[in-house]
Amino acid sequence: MGSPARAVSFLTDLTSWHRDTFNPDTTDNFDTTALHGLKVTSSTAGRMICDFPVNKRVQNRFGTLHGGCIATLIDDVSSGAIRSVSEHPGVSVHISINYFSPTPGGQDCEVDSRVTKAGRTLAFAEVDIRNKHTGRVTARGTHTKFIPPIPDQPSDPKAKAQAAAGRPAAADHFISDMVAEAQEGFQPEATTCFETTALHGLTDVTASPGKVVCTLPIKHRVKNRHKTLHGGCTATLVDVIGSAAIMTIAEHSGVSLQISIDYLSELPAGEECEATATVSHLGKSTATASVDLRVKRTGRLAARGTHVKFLANGLPSVRSKL
Repeated sequence: MGSPARAVSFLTDLTSWHRDTFNPDTTDNFDTTALHGLKVTSSTAGRMICDFPVNKRVQNRFGTLHGGCIATLIDDVSSGAIRSVSEHPGVSVHISINYFSPTPGGQDCEVDSRVTKAGRTLAFAEVDIRNKHTGRVTARGTHTKFIPPIPDQPSDPKAKAQAAAGRPAAADHFISDMVAEAQEGFQPEATTCFETTALHGLTDVTASPGKVVCTLPIKHRVKNRHKTLHGGCTATLVDVIGSAAIMTIAEHSGVSLQISIDYLSELPAGEECEATATVSHLGKSTATASVDLRVKRTGRLAARGTHVKFLANGLPSVRSKL
């Protein structure tokens, strides 16, 4: 049966286990931390396609692409697609992901993002994650972003057309630059699971039946270009902490079916993020956890997510890696 102590062990082991060579402070942003190796293969107006290798550092304990890494891919590549038709990549308002089937480790996935609408203040994108070997869609996401007003836009039609023509190339550089800013000593293979890759340093883990609370310091390696907690790291917290809460009252943490997140305000670098996950539903075959992320110092709510998981019979029990 599930228990709070088991959930605490699950989180502590996953986010601290690493090889001796791992230095968590050798990247300056979450894009490089999570998506090192991402390659843009096509960038046109309103669409971006990338390839991504599913190596050990981005896998879950089942040896497949981690749900939090999938959310980060959806966040970043859709931002690139939006940048191809806008002067600004936008600020996340909402992300939703449906998980259909696993992408095995050792294979590549293809990330295909399309802008469905780009208005004056909001942009919408859809993203398919495919197993490149089989062509099967393994996950599908949607991303809504706020587009802040850009001053001094060109009024001449010719200048506008020239600016628009250059945006796909700018989007390519936007993605390539983000995932390449590794500092000296960066070793992308120094971790063997995505929880350590993304959430190394998770502290103050407490658990009770149906509830888990923990703290993540917002250091450089988990921030975005705005110096706040990256939306992909937020999604990873919702994934992992929600799973841990389910483990407090269920035998298995289950397999992800759906994650959705509303981004309400920023979590600035230098602060601490307090994550609280509560199981809102536990059935025979599915469980749902609600996760709130707050600025620990002020208590301000910054994001709210839900995580729906399938409680499959026959899943392997989680064991400590220590």
